[in-house]
Amino acid sequence: MHHPASIDWDSARAALFEIARARLSPAVMTLTVHDAIGYVLGRDVLSPMPVPHYDSSAMDGYAVAGRSPWTLKIPDYPDDSTQNIHKLTLALAAGEATPIFTGGLIPEGCESIVRSEHARLEQQDAATLLFSEHGEPAAGKDIRRAGEELDRGALLARSGTSVTPRLAAALAVGGIDEVDVYEPVGVAVAFSGNEVITSGVPGPGEVRDAFMGAVQPMVSTLGAQVVQSRRLPDEAQAFTSWLQTTDAPVLMVTGGSSTSGVDMVRDTLAEIGATYVFESVSVRPGHPALAALLPGNRILLGLPGNPLAAYTSLYSYLPALLDGACQRELRTLPTAPLARDTQAGRGGTALILPCALNSGELTPLEHRKSHMLTAFASADALAVVPASGASAGELVGYIRL
Repeated sequence: MHHPASIDWDSARAALFEIARARLSPAVMTLTVHDAIGYVLGRDVLSPMPVPHYDSSAMDGYAVAGRSPWTLKIPDYPDDSTQNIHKLTLALAAGEATPIFTGGLIPEGCESIVRSEHARLEQQDAATLLFSEHGEPAAGKDIRRAGEELDRGALLARSGTSVTPRLAAALAVGGIDEVDVYEPVGVAVAFSGNEVITSGVPGPGEVRDAFMGAVQPMVSTLGAQVVQSRRLPDEAQAFTSWLQTTDAPVLMVTGGSSTSGVDMVRDTLAEIGATYVFESVSVRPGHPALAALLPGNRILLGLPGNPLAAYTSLYSYLPALLDGACQRELRTLPTAPLARDTQAGRGGTALILPCALNSGELTPLEHRKSHMLTAFASADALAVVPASGASAGELVGYIRL
């Protein structure tokens, strides 16, 4: 039996990132800012205006000029309550004041704002005088200046940035209606295994399908799109035909990637002239996983047949591939301390452990062997424990689920 050379987990992700960056080029499309949430920007977004785009009041109160007391001037407010009164202003001379609302346009001659809660009004003859209970306001007090956050032409968001609801809000404030985003990378998925059944209670020698209903939403959550999903028999001709006739940029197969006599993926890759990105990764669960460059600049991810091994591989490698395809930096993992000592995997391999993440601490869960899913089902994160192991309190990287 041939045992392919293994590389470490970080190197596998980096290699897949680089090949995707060089070989994949998803199309760019234009969407409204809010429809773009969940997509990745395909071009830089520059601000078409300064932010804020005009001088405005930071508080409800009074715009004032000169020193107190100030003679109050009242704008001619419309009777229609739906009208925008934030734009109504009266030019001020020294010793004058006019009401203003938060976000209201600063009138000509205004030097500062007296907050409503600091103001006192007195009627003297025909005039209403304004006094400040907190003394003379400093020049510019409670005035938001145009451009104090961003200049016109400033970078609002860089290509490769994921459009989150928070970013969409910032873009809208910047006057952006539409953005260019990458079309989701298409993924064709094949599920192998003659022993797999799709419904009912499995008998001895059978297993229930753990992939077909779950992989598509997982792939979507990670930022790609399943464009084809099918089940293949454990038969080389069927697998070869699928590889040669599927034109999605990314192909993914579960099972069949081992080196045993019944696993057909590696022999088929050799026959069609594929080039390995990696043949094996020193990590458990997650063995044996592979990645290969297929003819036509397509990339194959070969996931193990054991469910936890397959899912740890999916979460390990597909995000790195998508980072490369979208021409952004390979994302770095957040870190958190382990709750207890954790030994390295056998043979000095790294470990991918389903963990609870409580109070910023990673606690490995029980029942985490490669064929088990109960820990994965309830986990908050996958901790990446290096091949040297890690002690309690030591920081390790993790993938948020």
